[in-house]
Amino acid sequence: MSMPTRSVHAGRLSQVHQLARTVFLALTLMSAGGNASGGEVGEVVYTTTPETLRGTLCQPAGAGPFPAVLYNHGGVGNIIGGAPKETCAALAAAGFVGFAPIRRLTRSTAGHPEDVQAGLDYLLRLDNVDRKRIAIVGYSRGGALTFMAVARGAPVKAAVIMATAAPPPQSGFSFDDAVNIRVPVLLLVAENDTGSRKTMGQNTFDSMQRMSAALTKAGNPPRLIVYPPYGADGHEMFFEIGAYWKDVVEFLKKHLQ
Repeated sequence: MSMPTRSVHAGRLSQVHQLARTVFLALTLMSAGGNASGGEVGEVVYTTTPETLRGTLCQPAGAGPFPAVLYNHGGVGNIIGGAPKETCAALAAAGFVGFAPIRRLTRSTAGHPEDVQAGLDYLLRLDNVDRKRIAIVGYSRGGALTFMAVARGAPVKAAVIMATAAPPPQSGFSFDDAVNIRVPVLLLVAENDTGSRKTMGQNTFDSMQRMSAALTKAGNPPRLIVYPPYGADGHEMFFEIGAYWKDVVEFLKKHLQ
């Protein structure tokens, strides 16, 4: 069922650092090989402050500039939820520069919004990226972080949020911040994503309904798609690229023209 709703020295140092990043990227891409679109996939370092964080960068064949999409994974602690590398590659196959950064692996969300911002900053520095055509996608905890990033003015044209629960208030998350979101939003959830060990008992289906209602009340009704029950745990639907992916690509292409 699909229901649409509702100084000189500093400058030289910067050049050296940029060159180092470029060389690193070239080496990782050469060693990683290509993706389904004929482009390139590789691991990159996207920030070293306060610690070194890496992610997967996937680029379509050609020179670009291309629209680009940041993917925020789910998970808690050292468990990474979702499919960062697969989603990155699927984005490139669809004609986008895909970037899937891996945040600091902590149970607390402290520092995670900053990790997301660092990922966006990295993406916006790439020469083959059209900075006026950026979107952000997030799953589970990454979905909440996506909501927060867009509410705080992330320079994106669209957002896709998949199966996110509501983090505790101390995380900085609040549905009330929907009033600050003015870009198109696509919300995706399975009908039976109502609480499991993977969501620590949280009813994600209910949270997505609440997010949809908050955005609608704020004057920016999203498109909410509720999928049929998925296996024994609807939260696992986004662990791989599946039937939902065509809805993601259709939405991204529409809003990143």
